[in-house]
Amino acid sequence: MSGGHNFAGARPVLSLGIPDFVMEARERLPCRDDPDAWFVEGLRPRQARELCAGCAYLEPCLVYALGRPELWGVWGGTTRRERESLRRGRAAAELPAA
Repeated sequence: MSGGHNFAGARPVLSLGIPDFVMEARERLPCRDDPDAWFVEGLRPRQARELCAGCAYLEPCLVYALGRPELWGVWGGTTRRERESLRRGRAAAELPAA
């Protein structure tokens, strides 16, 4: 197997929905170099934060992912479960006061 992480059932990078701002960044981004590390199920929140630590695109990446519930993996230093929780909290905050 060559360095492209091409294994049975793998999704091509472009089908993962990686945003243009990541793909077009001039600086080296670990998520672009090795996307497979960000698309592992079962990562803990601490591990997700460590993967994205120091990234200049942390906030826009999280905003991007919050708007796309279908995305899985680590986005903006968060796990899918964390993003689901953030969305629920956001939805609750938008409810009219009783």
